[in-house]
Amino acid sequence: MSLLNERIDVRSTSGDHPARFTWRGRTYRVRRIIGDWPARPETPGAPATQTHLLRVSAESEAGEPSIIDIARDVSSDHWTMRRHWH
Repeated sequence: MSLLNERIDVRSTSGDHPARFTWRGRTYRVRRIIGDWPARPETPGAPATQTHLLRVSAESEAGEPSIIDIARDVSSDHWTMRRHWH
């Protein structure tokens, strides 16, 4: 496991969370949100951070389970794969 920081294509969302995304040509379905660290100010009155982090339990189209850290850059609305555990 290493830090990837590779772009993913979010295909559908449920609220503010991806429900399905594509990475390296493979589609994953988010089964469960394990951790959620939304972009928010560190201290009252400070500007919000620009990154919303999620740890998800996901499954590939072939049924392979994974734990995946993904992040959304709030200012650009771009998503990236941070870490992938098989």
